[in-house]
Amino acid sequence: MNFSVEKYKNFQRFNEQYEEIYQFLLAVADNRYNEHFHWGRFEWMMMHTMLDVDKLNRVAIFRDENDKIAGLVTYDTEFEDSTYLIHLRNDIDLLKLMVDFALLNYENNGKIVIKVNSNDDILCDVLSKYQFIKKNKNHTVLQIGLSRDLTYQIPPNYKISPKNLVCDDWKYQMVIHKGFNHEGIPEKWNDDFFKSTPNYNCAFSVFAMNIDEYCAHCGIWYTKGETAYIEPVVTIPECRKIGLAKAVVYEAMNRAKELGAKRAIVLSGKEFYYRIGFEMSSEVYCWEYNKF
Repeated sequence: MNFSVEKYKNFQRFNEQYEEIYQFLLAVADNRYNEHFHWGRFEWMMMHTMLDVDKLNRVAIFRDENDKIAGLVTYDTEFEDSTYLIHLRNDIDLLKLMVDFALLNYENNGKIVIKVNSNDDILCDVLSKYQFIKKNKNHTVLQIGLSRDLTYQIPPNYKISPKNLVCDDWKYQMVIHKGFNHEGIPEKWNDDFFKSTPNYNCAFSVFAMNIDEYCAHCGIWYTKGETAYIEPVVTIPECRKIGLAKAVVYEAMNRAKELGAKRAIVLSGKEFYYRIGFEMSSEVYCWEYNKF
């Protein structure tokens, strides 16, 4: 089969190609060898203030003879963070074309790193033949089935945010800031950070709250299909180890489950997720090619 290559256009975050890319990533989200790059990750990247917008033309769409997307080569937010090859079919010619494109467009100081799911046997084989070397593990993908009981307890004087919460942007920023162990008072995020994206559902941004502030947060990305994608949960230091993290994760998953999700995944290897019922799904490794 012949494939054509089309670059991302106009250096626009959500351009005329975006919806079709979203539909492609949605279609492959339940394929275990693509699960590390869920459509929610791509949409989060496009909204992020640190996105290297001037490199968006390096994102490439690969179309089959029916003009349908069969593959995507992309980076994640920062161009030098590494390269991802997401594909719908295990077609050797397609994968070679994608690797060739990556070698021409993603090289950095003579080196290119492609992040590959351990379940993607065919891509791993292709990279080996191109003399890429398998290096360190980069991510662990954990999963949990949503047919299980997802009830939780929340301590007195705290509550879970309602689905129709009108979010306080400053409180949201502070729970993220403190939850990732940053100190002091941050500079306020640009208003662009809070702009809605095409498939964002505000009901899926769940907070544990007391009378004064947001104390824990978990966001989840889901529209349809089997797989919901969880953002890393955060809890402010003074509210840890009282059950708030589990509560917001379970509540977020319950909301996705109501709309049809069958499982949830998170890119993390932290013991916390194992304790609340997650298990290993796959691992992501860096494959490196160095021309020198």
